[in-house]
Amino acid sequence: MRYLESWGAPPWSDMAKPKPKTSERSVVMDSEVIRNIRQHARSHLKTEVCGVLIGEVRDGTIRVEAAIEGVNASQAGTHVTFTQDTWEHVYKIKDKEYPEDRIVGWYHSHPGFGVFLSDHDTFIHKNFFSSEDQIAWVYDPHSDEEGCFGWYEGRIERLKGIRIADRRGGEAADREPMPEPTIVVVGDEEQVVVRQEPRRAREADELPTWMRWTTTILSHVLALCIGLMIAWYVVPRVMIVGIPVDPMTGRPLENLPPIRLNSNDMFNSSPPQGSTPPVGQQKSAPSKPGSTKGNDGQRRQ
Repeated sequence: MRYLESWGAPPWSDMAKPKPKTSERSVVMDSEVIRNIRQHARSHLKTEVCGVLIGEVRDGTIRVEAAIEGVNASQAGTHVTFTQDTWEHVYKIKDKEYPEDRIVGWYHSHPGFGVFLSDHDTFIHKNFFSSEDQIAWVYDPHSDEEGCFGWYEGRIERLKGIRIADRRGGEAADREPMPEPTIVVVGDEEQVVVRQEPRRAREADELPTWMRWTTTILSHVLALCIGLMIAWYVVPRVMIVGIPVDPMTGRPLENLPPIRLNSNDMFNSSPPQGSTPPVGQQKSAPSKPGSTKGNDGQRRQ
C-alpha cells in the first residue's frame, strides 16, 4: 500500500492500464427518411434547409425512423438557424405523430459546398443536440454527397458505422410485378414513364382458380336475371284468349248468353238466338187448326 500511495501503481498492474476508448455508436437510417431529406434539400438549391430527426436509441444503436422539416427557419446561403417558430412547429408535430419517440438529431443541407460541419453548425450541435446519442446529418443536393456526424469521446466526429434500413425488406420480388418502363419525349426532353397496372388487376391475378371461376359464373347468372326482369317489364307480351266459334260458319260467336251448369237447364234451355238447334231437336212447323198430320205426312180431315 505504501508503494502504491508513494509511487503510484506499478506499470504492470491493472490500475496503470489506460481506459479503453468508448466504441463509436452505429446509426441506422430509414430509407424513407433519407429520401425525404433529399427532397427537402433539392427544393432549395441555393439556401440551406434544416429539420430534426426522430427515432430511438436501442442497444447502443441510434435508429432514425422519421424526420420533421424545420418550418420558418432562418435560411441563408451558408448557414441555417432554428427559430422559436421552428421549435414550436417541431414539437407540435412530434407530440401529435411521434409521442413515444424522441429527437435523436438534426439534418441540414450544404448546397454546393460539400459535407462538413461549419463553426455555426458546430455551435448548433453543441447547444441544442449535446446528448451523446444525437447526430447531425449533412447532405449536399448538388453533388449528392451526404455524411453523418456524432459524439465520440467528447468531440464531434464523422461517423462511419451507418446502415440503411428498408421497411419493405423481406418482400418477395415477384409480389407486385412491374411492367417495363417506356421513354416518352415531352418537348425537347425525354422522360422515363412506368405504366403501372391497376392494383385491382394485380390482386385479381393472385386469386385462386376456383374463386375466379365462381365469380365469373355468378356474374353471368346475375346479368341474365337482370336482363329477364327488364324484358318482362319493357317488352310487350302476347296473351292467347279462347273465343267460341260457330261450327257451321266458322265465325266467332258474339253476345253469348251466360252458360248455366245446372242439370235441369241442360235439357230445358233453349238454344241462343241465331243458332241452329241440334238435329233431333228441331221443332216442326205448327199445323193449321182442324188438321192433323200423321206419320205418312198427309193431312187428315
